[in-house]
Amino acid sequence: MSKNSVLTVFFLFAFMSVGFAQGEEILLNTGWKAKRASELPVDGTVISSADFEFYDWMDAQVPGTVLTTMLKNSKVPDPFYGLNNELIPDIYDTGADYYTFWFHKRLSKLELQEGQQAWLKFRGINYSANVFLNGQRVNTDTHHGMFLREKYLITPFLNQEDGAVNNLAVIVHPPNPVGHANGGQGGDGTIARSVTQQFTAGWDWICPIRDRNTGIWDQVAIEITGPVDIQNPFVRSRVPGKRTPGKTQQPAFLTISAELVNATTEDQKGVLVAKIGDQKWTLPATLKAQEKVTLSFPGIKMENPKLWWPNGLGEANLYQLELNFQQNNTQSDKEAISFGIRETGTYFDEEVGGRVFLVNGQKIFIKGGNWIASDALLRLSPERYEAEVRMHAEMNMNMIRVWGGAMPERPEFYEACDKYGLLVWQDLWVSGDCNGRWPDPKKKESQARRQSYPDDHSLFLASAIDQIKMLRNHPSLYLWCGGNEFPPPPDINKQLEERIFPEFDGTRYYVNESTSDSILRNTIGGNGDGPYGIQDPLRFFVVESYPFNPELGSVGVPNVEAMRKMMDAKDLVPPRNDRPNQVWRYHKYIGYGNTIEQMGEIKGIEDFCKKAQLVNYEQYRALQEGFNAGMWNQYTGMLVWKNQNPWTALRGQFYDVFLDQTGGFYGYQHGASPIHAQLNLNDSTICVMNQTLSEVTDLRVVAQLIGLDGKLLHERTFELDVEANAYKNAGRLFEHEKPEEFYFARLSLKNKQDELVDENLYWLVSEPSDWQQLDKLAPVNLKVNLKRTEGSHYLVDISNKDQSTAFFIRLKITDKESGELMLPAFFEDNYLTLFPGEQKQIAIDLSHLPKEVDLNKLQLELAPWNGKQIIKTFNE
Repeated sequence: MSKNSVLTVFFLFAFMSVGFAQGEEILLNTGWKAKRASELPVDGTVISSADFEFYDWMDAQVPGTVLTTMLKNSKVPDPFYGLNNELIPDIYDTGADYYTFWFHKRLSKLELQEGQQAWLKFRGINYSANVFLNGQRVNTDTHHGMFLREKYLITPFLNQEDGAVNNLAVIVHPPNPVGHANGGQGGDGTIARSVTQQFTAGWDWICPIRDRNTGIWDQVAIEITGPVDIQNPFVRSRVPGKRTPGKTQQPAFLTISAELVNATTEDQKGVLVAKIGDQKWTLPATLKAQEKVTLSFPGIKMENPKLWWPNGLGEANLYQLELNFQQNNTQSDKEAISFGIRETGTYFDEEVGGRVFLVNGQKIFIKGGNWIASDALLRLSPERYEAEVRMHAEMNMNMIRVWGGAMPERPEFYEACDKYGLLVWQDLWVSGDCNGRWPDPKKKESQARRQSYPDDHSLFLASAIDQIKMLRNHPSLYLWCGGNEFPPPPDINKQLEERIFPEFDGTRYYVNESTSDSILRNTIGGNGDGPYGIQDPLRFFVVESYPFNPELGSVGVPNVEAMRKMMDAKDLVPPRNDRPNQVWRYHKYIGYGNTIEQMGEIKGIEDFCKKAQLVNYEQYRALQEGFNAGMWNQYTGMLVWKNQNPWTALRGQFYDVFLDQTGGFYGYQHGASPIHAQLNLNDSTICVMNQTLSEVTDLRVVAQLIGLDGKLLHERTFELDVEANAYKNAGRLFEHEKPEEFYFARLSLKNKQDELVDENLYWLVSEPSDWQQLDKLAPVNLKVNLKRTEGSHYLVDISNKDQSTAFFIRLKITDKESGELMLPAFFEDNYLTLFPGEQKQIAIDLSHLPKEVDLNKLQLELAPWNGKQIIKTFNE
């Protein structure tokens, strides 16, 4: 939910009083101070009083955590760098008082008009908090829980005198217990006794967050309304039948509802008005003093609706609902929400053994991955969400699973998913590791005790209801899951399944755990997910996985620039025989086996990272293509573990924490293309995938075998049509014997207009030793022409005029003076290969760079596997 008008107001002591219109919201994101509570001998009534004197308070980061405030004030080193995290005191050792802080903000006078009400809104506090304003306690009950919004009526507490200042003070306590970060998954597991993030006590992909993310971690705002406040609007959509994108649609049906709260001690009458485009509906309402009611507009018919479709299948169309409550021609409150018209569905395919997910009656082959958090220290922003979600869409994914050891992301994340058509699988706050799926010597309490976590079941359920209300309008939100690899306790699960989701949502599938037998039939054994390490690409085709695999992952060493941001130069020593040094181990490196060393001598960190990108590319393309090869026969989908890291980790990622894409990003992008030609590695069959909802006809596949030197060895052409949501084998790659040594196979898929629909290049060997032939590639000199199209968008033409292959060319954007990578940057394609005489044109989008970046001070760098780096400036 977002207000129709959101203002960011910098409330400072010197500001004059300000008047506000009803329905406005004012973000309180600057001017905060913070101090450790143990250093203050007084309570909140004193700290929030007008005559309290401040001494040695820090400038606070709100929204943020205690640790981000300490980092802002240089009280701790950057925990993302080297072994710095070991220099920060852990809350388990210091005790909770060390990270218990007061946060204070001075507000100028709010010029409330007669009948206006002021509300103080917290979208997230971790973990316990009490709120004081002008010497009075605002909340009658102590706030508990990380995932519970609070909204307090503060009109009675405001100082309305001329020249008055309002003093807001909030004390925030950490979760209790905080858990011992003993190296286990979630440490000793006791962090899960609270309703909070479990990963903060450490996992196999992150080190402990020392304050367990204590603080006012999400948005704080003041909302101005009239006597009646509109809360939690909801649009339910029903789309009967099976629909096809781009067609004239039969009607869809909406139900609009909202809660109305009378903030006064008198009865209130008025009319709730709902508007979508040029359509309008009204409902009269009478609210008794301090009453809360829910009003509903049922059975709204939408003719020829613009439906919302997942990425790769159709447009992600969105509508805008405007709600306002009118009293005597005066607006008391207004809300505006974005929503999509779509209907979800699901069934279990008994023949395949996996769950099938439907949107608007059409089954969707799931291609996606797992998301942890945007940032481990919760430095969240709409801009970062936008860039990260777009990266998932650029990879041709259609689903993101928000993993249960983290949190529900903020509304801005789901807004980005709505925009780019990414379905969201949302876990709640349970994991098999902390919540007792397995016996575990690292855990403090017994398996049976852990299975009853959290300690406060009522808080868990209240938090679930609140987060459902906050997120349920997003069409991207596809399903709810009780926990990661383990369900919530039986009483919680029963309430979720039978009461809470039907009552407060009713539009989405709920499954109790990610590896439930209602998601997949497990005939293999194990957890129902994985494996998580380096694989022979052939394995993805010959070893059958789970019919729907919610977690399947691999390696993820980033590019060398990220490595240099992560650790000292002395620590940038590549592993030998997969034995990393202490810093690499601390950043959770998992090995590449012999896949890098088989390419020949490792000549330092740049060479290691370059070769790692080649492996990353091949790993993640093969992973997706292996599932493609079993679409609807063996598999209903798969989610990669994992898409990204919220910390400087050296495993399982398509882009690093600095937002630079790895080779794996582009390998997966090619493997997941909706209309796609691929080489099945098990039998050298050329397979054409059509994962769209329309038949594609008159396709032609040109299959070429090319030597390392770029000379054409053999070419075959296949013609075919492919039905919607299906695939067809075109034929075999080889007519005769396979080439010897290192060679390429290129598949070019073209339509009847001879336009390139998809292209896929494989590098293949006869023997493992053939990889070393890459060192024999002659240097190349590329011809590059860079031109601006509009705004922050460019086209680069790259030509290979030499007689040698220009292999695995990496494109990157850097600052001309510092040489630092400028991120995030979006490339239409990357890690390219050009054979002699070939040319490619690549689109570049720099619109996600920070606004203060001067494009004229940037340059494009191209680095082929062989040959010198080429630099083109953006002001040429």
